[in-house]
Amino acid sequence: MRRLFCNFDKNYKDWQSAVECIAVLDVLLCLANYSQGGDGPMCRPVILLPGENTVPFLELKGSRHPCVTKTFFGDDFIPNDILIEPIVCLLLDRIWGAGLLAVMAQLGCYVPAERCRLTPVDRVFTRLGASDRIMSGESTFFVELSETASILRHATVHSLVLVDELGRGTATFDGTAIANAVVKELAETIKCRTLFSTHYHSLVEDYSKNVSVRLGHMACMVENECEDPSQETITFLYKFIKGACPKSYGFNAARLANLPEEVIQKGHRKARESEKMNRSLRLFREVCLASERSTIDAEGLHKLLTLIKEL
Repeated sequence: MRRLFCNFDKNYKDWQSAVECIAVLDVLLCLANYSQGGDGPMCRPVILLPGENTVPFLELKGSRHPCVTKTFFGDDFIPNDILIEPIVCLLLDRIWGAGLLAVMAQLGCYVPAERCRLTPVDRVFTRLGASDRIMSGESTFFVELSETASILRHATVHSLVLVDELGRGTATFDGTAIANAVVKELAETIKCRTLFSTHYHSLVEDYSKNVSVRLGHMACMVENECEDPSQETITFLYKFIKGACPKSYGFNAARLANLPEEVIQKGHRKARESEKMNRSLRLFREVCLASERSTIDAEGLHKLLTLIKEL
């Protein structure tokens, strides 16, 4: 056995070269096989070099996750269009396949989409999921912020950043403030291509008029929309569309999880109270700002009367 290993070791470099060549060939064959046999439309990506007339961007039309096959999903999977420029795309839901498709495109593989165009991505950064390192004394929130810090330190204008629900592991005000500051840094300082998923509606309102931020959400259809959440029927369309999401549908998730109806109703009443208070405070702030500028017009007067009525 020792003599066998010794003879094998004499030709170590040859064996190493052979293994590396076979590994590369295996990868290329897999990419070629997938490119020819993928379910649905497949396209050859077009990679453009950034220059004076080309800013960093990623464009996908009719894109699908590469692991989605008709064998498991049939024809029910909904493809999506994505356009990410050096701008933060602020979502009220999740859509992470773009990062994987960017990696596949730069590997030289066909991608599952009708069209794929992009400028090279130097690094893909992700901050998603929830995990901790308790044995090292690091909580879920600490790990979340550590990953975010790495993004802010190392991302460039050519990077692709995917952030999911930043700020969940602490108080609402702290979480919202941290998420707000990170969006501002990504959008106005680093200026990289970013998908930022959040359920903080106040964050969406703060950046609704920012030219460096584009809003989007996953569409849904609501039937029998009313004050009583138990009467609503919600169908998620899994289609990425422009604009802010009108509201969250947490109570629908509570119904699907079979929470007791009385608990859902109590929670909904509390939500209405909180929403009314926040709306009153927002109107009051807007009226105060308008009065400081001495520009209270008919619309401002109407808001003031509405606020007084609500209070």
